[in-house]
Amino acid sequence: MRSLLAIGTPTVMLAALALSPAPQQQTVEGRWDAEARSWDDQSRVQLDLRAEIDGRRSHHGNTFRTEELPGLDLWSRGAGPVQFQLTREAGTIAFTGEQEGDEASGRFVWTRSDRFVERMAGLGYSGLTTRDLFSMTLLDVTTGFVTAMQERGYRAATTRDLIRMRIHGVSAEFVDGLAEAGYDDLSIDDLVRFRIHGVSVDYITAMAGYGYTDLSGEELVRFRIHRVTPEYVETMAAAGFDHLTADDIVRMRIHGVSPQFIEQLGELGYTDLSAEDLRKARIHGVSADFIHDMAGLGFELSMDELVQMRIHGVSAEWVGGFAGLGYDDLSSSTLRRMRIHGVSPDFVREMAAVGYESVPTETLIRFRIHGVDADFVKELEEHNFTGLSAEDLVQARIHGDWMRRSRRP
Repeated sequence: MRSLLAIGTPTVMLAALALSPAPQQQTVEGRWDAEARSWDDQSRVQLDLRAEIDGRRSHHGNTFRTEELPGLDLWSRGAGPVQFQLTREAGTIAFTGEQEGDEASGRFVWTRSDRFVERMAGLGYSGLTTRDLFSMTLLDVTTGFVTAMQERGYRAATTRDLIRMRIHGVSAEFVDGLAEAGYDDLSIDDLVRFRIHGVSVDYITAMAGYGYTDLSGEELVRFRIHRVTPEYVETMAAAGFDHLTADDIVRMRIHGVSPQFIEQLGELGYTDLSAEDLRKARIHGVSADFIHDMAGLGFELSMDELVQMRIHGVSAEWVGGFAGLGYDDLSSSTLRRMRIHGVSPDFVREMAAVGYESVPTETLIRFRIHGVDADFVKELEEHNFTGLSAEDLVQARIHGDWMRRSRRP
């Protein structure tokens, strides 16, 4: 029996060692670079760190206030050796290196805080990796922050959630302010999105002052994404649009409907346009210049007619090209049909050059529908078919064997 135990014991010990997790790094060593930056009119330091953590390369870039890095004064534009330290609850990073003007670089050593690891385990976060702890040091994830978020209902926050919230500046004060404004059931994703897009308590309050109360979190984010600001709402109200729905004002902003655009159209006589009219005008390129140019050609059109003209690519330059060819009394509907079927000033000139001048617009449209062009006329002439009427040309094109049959003896 002793011999069996003696043989088996090492095997069991080796298996246990194989199943044991690899010991965590207590320290991380790597390289750093720093550069002086100005952000929000404040002196900042952009700090980039590169190291191998848990067997993987890692690159972290963070911006710090100058007072957070005592011993590093890039704004002095000095030169020489530097030594400073970043101390946080999750760990400490010691930096050494050289400064050259407003830049510096060197090596660093991070040491984790075992006390922080113990406290986080007590809050439900056991098994933190070295990468987690390193990130928590840089982003200043503290047990106080974790406790505060748990007290506000975010007990299910993952380690990644905690890091994301700190990256984007989600704080207990931010959560409390939103709760007071009526947003007390936001998810962590909602909080992060609010911070990313600038949905603040002040913004919510300002928008409520213009009648946008009880907006959903999604609507607030859409407002911010599309730059629906209190200033924009105020100027649109002054232009006569003070009761727009949330969807309407977002669509107006997306398509570039501005008070200036409304004023320009008003000066041209378009004073009773709806929000939908304005949006369609912007989508399809009905500008003040287009309206002015078309009026100069004798077209006093409704907004619907203008939109239809632009949808089909009718431009003032294109219309003007027909006036010089004797077509100076065309209706907007005729112009649209000519544009749809490809009747252009160039096409009219080409047909005139082969003997078909002053052709009625409906006939020109029929020419294009059936593929009658100058090349087709020349082809007929090569086979001694000359002096054909416009209708003959269309029929010749419709009946592809017409020419061959006509040539038979």
